[in-house]
Amino acid sequence: MTTARRATDLPAFPPAQRQTMRPAQGMAPVGPGGAFPWIVELRRRGIDARFRLLEAAVLPEPPARVVDAFRLSAGQPAVLRRLLLTFDGQPAALIKVFFPYDLADGTPITGCRLIRGGIPSLLARLGHTTARCVDTVTAETPTEEHSAFLRLPVTQPVLRTFRIAYSEDRPVLVTDAAEAAHLFQLQYEFATTSPL
Repeated sequence: MTTARRATDLPAFPPAQRQTMRPAQGMAPVGPGGAFPWIVELRRRGIDARFRLLEAAVLPEPPARVVDAFRLSAGQPAVLRRLLLTFDGQPAALIKVFFPYDLADGTPITGCRLIRGGIPSLLARLGHTTARCVDTVTAETPTEEHSAFLRLPVTQPVLRTFRIAYSEDRPVLVTDAAEAAHLFQLQYEFATTSPL
């Protein structure tokens, strides 16, 4: 059982020091052997940002929201990769990335190693370049899992981003990310001519 931390236990991060997440940048593929662009940017700012792979597993019964997003039939599995993002060794975000099993099977997605350049780059190499993403962002009370991994008190909210990424013909990736709200701000850029 984890002990909830008090809000005063959290380091002070004024809004100007929050890290700006630009979702479009995070989905851009990079060349073979390239580093994940957002991590490179943070390291240029002097922040030791790292991903740690916590789990890679086949889920016989994926969460209902993932089943709906992938339009899976009953009994169809999905692949989960669960990662922890840290800033200077401190937990910042817990990220769950799901894939349709038929897309991930036999690829590095099912392996227990980080994928250099990030998942979007690997998907592009597999012929599934991301054409568009749909994000749903909410501020939520952390779950027990979030509190344990992110070391947050229940009074400290998380930013919860549920993303469905599509190639031209199908949904290829679902991300369920919980970010410590005191460490992040999101920046979206879009054209006013974008369809609703």
